[in-house]
Amino acid sequence: MSRTILIGEPRDVALRVPRIQRRAFLRGLAASGVVGAALPGLLACTPTTSAFPDGVKCGDPRPYEGRIWTRVPAPADSAPVAVTWMVSEDADFGAIVAGGVAHALAENGHTLKIEVPDLRSDRWYFYRFESAAGQSAVGRMRTAPPRGSHPDRLRYAFASCQQRSAYYVAHRSIAQEDIDFMMHLGDYIYANDTHTRSLDDYRKRYQLFHSDPDLQALQAHVPLVAMWDDGEFWNGVDHLSDPPRLAAAERAFTEYMPIPSPASGRIFRGFEWGRLAEVFMIDSRSERDPAVPPTGNFFDAFNTHSTQEPGGRDIFDPDRTALGDIQRQWLKRRLAASRGAWKMIGNPYQITPWKIVDFDLPGTRPVDDPNFEPNAGIYIDGDGWDMFQAERRELLEHIEQQQVENVVFTSGHTHIYLTSELHIDFDDPASVPVAADFVTGSLTADPDPLELAPLPVLHFVENLMLKANEPYMKHVDIVGQGYALVDLTPDELIVEYKTLDTLVPDSVATTKARFRMVSGSSSVERLL
Repeated sequence: MSRTILIGEPRDVALRVPRIQRRAFLRGLAASGVVGAALPGLLACTPTTSAFPDGVKCGDPRPYEGRIWTRVPAPADSAPVAVTWMVSEDADFGAIVAGGVAHALAENGHTLKIEVPDLRSDRWYFYRFESAAGQSAVGRMRTAPPRGSHPDRLRYAFASCQQRSAYYVAHRSIAQEDIDFMMHLGDYIYANDTHTRSLDDYRKRYQLFHSDPDLQALQAHVPLVAMWDDGEFWNGVDHLSDPPRLAAAERAFTEYMPIPSPASGRIFRGFEWGRLAEVFMIDSRSERDPAVPPTGNFFDAFNTHSTQEPGGRDIFDPDRTALGDIQRQWLKRRLAASRGAWKMIGNPYQITPWKIVDFDLPGTRPVDDPNFEPNAGIYIDGDGWDMFQAERRELLEHIEQQQVENVVFTSGHTHIYLTSELHIDFDDPASVPVAADFVTGSLTADPDPLELAPLPVLHFVENLMLKANEPYMKHVDIVGQGYALVDLTPDELIVEYKTLDTLVPDSVATTKARFRMVSGSSSVERLL
C-alpha cells in the first residue's frame, strides 16, 4: 500500500489503495499506527447523527478527484478529533479505493474538508466518515467526464433561498431527480442582520440550517456546487461593509461548503463537463459596489429606481461593478477560450433587465437629446444587475464580439421565476439576443406570496411585468416556489421550472414551465 502524508497537524494520513474491504482497510490503518486504540470502536460503529450532526457533502465534480466534507462536535477541551474517511466503488464499502485519517481542528470549527485524488473519471463513488463516537451517513460523489471527451448529457438542478419558515419538500424532490449535481446560488443560510456578527455566530447559523434532515439527505445524494449571496452575510452586503464581520462570514462559508480553498478570498471558479459544457460560478457580492439608493417616486414601497429622478442615472455609471475587475476579466477570458459547447453561468442574482415602467419605448428614443439615457425607466429592486448596467452591457458585448455561442445564465435570489433572452440593448427592437437567463424561484416560501395579495392580483402583476419588459422577457411567475432543472445535450438545452407548496409537508413537485434552446441560437422557445 502506498502512503501519502497530507499537510496538517497532528499527522493526517491518506492511503491510496487498490480495491480493499473496509475491515482490512481499518486494520491497515491500525498497523500504520494512526488509529491505535480507536480501532475496535471503528470496526463496530454504526451510523449516528450525533457523531456527525451536519451530515456529509461533496463538492464540484472534477474528472479525477473529489472533495468531501463533514463536521464533528467540538470536545470540551477543543482538542483535535481523529476521523477516518473512506471512498468506495460500492455502497457497502466492499471496494475501498481511497481513505485515511484526518483531524478536525478547532481553528476550522472542527469541520473537515478532504481532497480525494486519483479517482476514475465519469463515475459515482460512495464515501463516509467514522470517529470513535460513531459513523456518518453514506454520501455519493460524482466525478466529471475527462477533459476533451464528448459526453452526451449533463443534467443538474439549480436553486436558491432556503429559509427555515417552510418545509424542505423541494430538497426532497430534488433528491429524487436524476441529476449530476445540485447548484446552490446563495441564501443557503439567512444570517440575522443584527445579531450574526462573529465567526462563531455564523458557524452556528450553518449548524442550525444543517439540522434539517431533507437538506442532509439531498447533500449526501448529489454533489453540491455552491456560491454565496447576501444571506450568507447580511441583507444588502457590499465590499465596503464592516470588514471584521465580512471576514467572519466569508470564513464560515469556506469552512462549511465543499468548495476549493479560495486564493486571496476569491471563490469564483469554473469546471468542465468534457466538451459538452463549461460551468462558471460567479461571485456578485464580495466585490460589489454599494447599492444605488432608491429614488423618490410613487413606487417607493417597492424599492424602485427611476432614471428620471436625481441620482437615478447612477445605475448607468461605467465605474460601478458587481464583479470587480479581476473576476470580470477572468470571466471574459474563460468565455472566449471555452471549449464547451455550452457555457453555463451560475449567477446569484438575475441578469435579466427588470423594469416596471419603460421610458425608452421602441421608436420613441430621442436622437439629439444629450440628457436622455438609453434604457431609461423605473427599475424594480436595488440589488441586482440593473444597478450595474454598464458592466452588464460590457459582458454581453464581449459575448457578441467574441462570437461566444450558447451562453446561459442560471440565476437565483429574486424568489421569482423569470425567463429572458439577453440583448445588449434590450430597448432596441432590431437587436438580437446573445445569451439567455433562467431564474429560479425560492426553495421555501418567505414570505408566502398569497399572504401579500390574492392570486388574481398576483397574476395581474405578472402580466404587467411581462408587458413592461417585452419582447425579451418570456415568463414571470411570482407565486411558485421550488427549483429548476437543466438538461443539456450537444444539440439542445431544456430548462424546467418545478414548483410545489412548501407549506404542505407532503407536497409533490410539478413542472410549471418548460423551455428549449437549440445549440447555436440564443432564442428561447417555450414548450409548456
